[in-house]
Amino acid sequence: MEASDELQAGRASTAAAQTAVIISNPVSGSFPHHHHDYRDTITFLQAQGWQVELWPTHNPGDAQTLARRAVEQHIAVVIAAGGDGTLNEVIQELAGSETRLGVLPMGTVNVWAREMGIPLDSAKARDVLVHGRTCRVDLGRVNGRYFLLMAGIGIDGEVTQAVERKPLKRLGVLGYLLAALWFGPGYLGFPLTLKVDEAAPIRTRALEVIVGNTRLYAGAFQFTWMARCDDGLLDLCMVHKRGRLGRLVVLFDFALNREQRRLWVRYSTFKSLTIETPEPVAIQVDGDPAGHTPATFTVAPGALKVIVPQGTASELFST
Repeated sequence: MEASDELQAGRASTAAAQTAVIISNPVSGSFPHHHHDYRDTITFLQAQGWQVELWPTHNPGDAQTLARRAVEQHIAVVIAAGGDGTLNEVIQELAGSETRLGVLPMGTVNVWAREMGIPLDSAKARDVLVHGRTCRVDLGRVNGRYFLLMAGIGIDGEVTQAVERKPLKRLGVLGYLLAALWFGPGYLGFPLTLKVDEAAPIRTRALEVIVGNTRLYAGAFQFTWMARCDDGLLDLCMVHKRGRLGRLVVLFDFALNREQRRLWVRYSTFKSLTIETPEPVAIQVDGDPAGHTPATFTVAPGALKVIVPQGTASELFST
């Protein structure tokens, strides 16, 4: 199907009756509440002719199990109501299926929603479900696990694993900042062997390796600033080892999207990537802990159907 046909089909589908489930994470975000949002969303969608059910999660991994059930039942739309971690669980089962992903952003940072321009206000976000467009996006995969946004190896992996240990998790963004302040100043980086596609392996040392399917990182930075989510490629940004003062310069340049940020990184695109390290280094995937190196990255082109606003930034898409 041509891209224009796909978009027209996405618009037309909103006018027809839809089967949908809301997979909700009741404890997502720093101060979870959300119950009235679910009820209002169900009422709103039913008024549009949708058939909607609420499937809440209770334990880690439930969102993935429920998404599998939705695909098996040929549900048209799975609405992930939670943060980026909830989305990551859901896409494990939606990948390669015809079930579309919709989003009610209720997490701590909501990177996917911010990236796509999905309003953080629930009333406006549910309007996107009805009036948005459907398109296909790529997924990344590392060590067998899909990711929608990005994966990080290094200091952010260490921070993410630390935040998962309560009570830091309950502090939301503050928890991440506290963990970063604890680990950041003394983090020495790590040696690694990097092999991009069919090129010869490269031995180097890095402070951080970020692989992006999209551009936005932590809701504020763009390490993979040239990424497109439908080009059949992933973007690699490897931050070279820097001293404490140098790290501040890098952070400042990326915060301001300065052109000279290129000086501090190795940037490339790829279809496959392997990273090996002498000692295990922590990995995070879409903001959640994902084990340790070694790591093998691949791309799954067009693996996921998503509902996004009509006005989503065109630079995120190649078509």
